[in-house]
Amino acid sequence: MAPTLARFEPAKAAAEPAQSWVLLRGLVREHRHWGSFAQGLADRLQATVYCPDLPGNGTRCREPSPLSLRTALEAIREPLQHQGAVNLLGLSMGGMVAALWALHHPHEVRRLVLINSSFGDLSPPWRRIRPPALLRLLAALPVRVERREGCIYDLTCNRRDLRDETIKAWIGYARECPVSRMNFLRQLLASACCRIGDNTPQSPTLILASDRDRLVSPVCSTAIAKHWGARLHFHADAGHDLPQDDPDWVIEHIARWQAELDGAVEST
Repeated sequence: MAPTLARFEPAKAAAEPAQSWVLLRGLVREHRHWGSFAQGLADRLQATVYCPDLPGNGTRCREPSPLSLRTALEAIREPLQHQGAVNLLGLSMGGMVAALWALHHPHEVRRLVLINSSFGDLSPPWRRIRPPALLRLLAALPVRVERREGCIYDLTCNRRDLRDETIKAWIGYARECPVSRMNFLRQLLASACCRIGDNTPQSPTLILASDRDRLVSPVCSTAIAKHWGARLHFHADAGHDLPQDDPDWVIEHIARWQAELDGAVEST
């Protein structure tokens, strides 16, 4: 049985056929962790938004997580082949997968947005995942789901006003689609081994990062932007899960960037 592919349509029908966006989440996260962001992006950009789960997470939680993110990429490309070229947005590990997609299948990617991501050949391990955060994540593996999801929230999110209701929802997701400890470790290893080489995406690329990210150093995003010559914007207050902490900020930066690109195309 094929895994369910979450899809969001704009509330108001677009005047022209909508472009497709594909959103990719990070370590042990699934499509429901996008919260209101996916629908908000669909409405703002008048786009169809797809949120596939990587193997080992969400609707695919019973599958083993690949030890290579290239393999994980191929698992999600197939159900989306009928969409033609898509716009990609990837958060953290999802950003690594999105970048590999843009680099290895450039004709399939229109635009690329990376949020708080990193690569092994651009940043050292202690910046890609801060040692205190890694220790807390590993310590949370064997504990009850309530404590584990609370730990993940406190490591990745800075908003206090939504903490309790968000953790409650995350606990429900974890109970319905539990990610095994082995899959957590396999995803961690696959992320640690991810390299991009000297190639640069052919698609326009936007990098978004959080100054107060407690999981991944924002210096990693600076390294990517410098390596690719990509545009980079920092959020002053948000944590690692930037779309959770401030979805409107992310959506508006993407919308303005897309409008600039569309305007440049029309003027040529």
